[in-house]
Amino acid sequence: MENSISHHSDDLIYPGEYVPLLKEEQIKEELKRLDKADTFLPAVNVAELDNAFKVEVAIPGVKREEFLIQADENILSVCVMHIECDVSEPENFHLHEFNYDCFKRQITLPKNVDAEFAGAEYREGILRLLVPKTRRPAKNIHKTIVVY
Repeated sequence: MENSISHHSDDLIYPGEYVPLLKEEQIKEELKRLDKADTFLPAVNVAELDNAFKVEVAIPGVKREEFLIQADENILSVCVMHIECDVSEPENFHLHEFNYDCFKRQITLPKNVDAEFAGAEYREGILRLLVPKTRRPAKNIHKTIVVY
């Protein structure tokens, strides 16, 4: 019997337990070490919908495990620690380089957001966050947002 289930690349499939590649402390240490002039800041779009704010961040070439996204009340912090191994001709290489790209981008949203129920998805180089609106601003919210 042949399996008749097909998956499309646009289908959202729950990927299982989210385990970040690095811990928050490691990213903070790397950000302190970097020169601010060398820090990459990705392009961001923020759109207001009827019941939420949609935030899109262009970050091509990373894995979802390399994100650390946190919300502190109405401020979203998007941190990425991308470790890229660039090896050409692996059997004969004389130099093996690791490239560390680390950045933190903060996005301030209006006060009427509810970060407690925010969601994030990374697909085709675009990080998409959906942050619902609320009638009363949430106070003292510190939440890590999982990327699917």
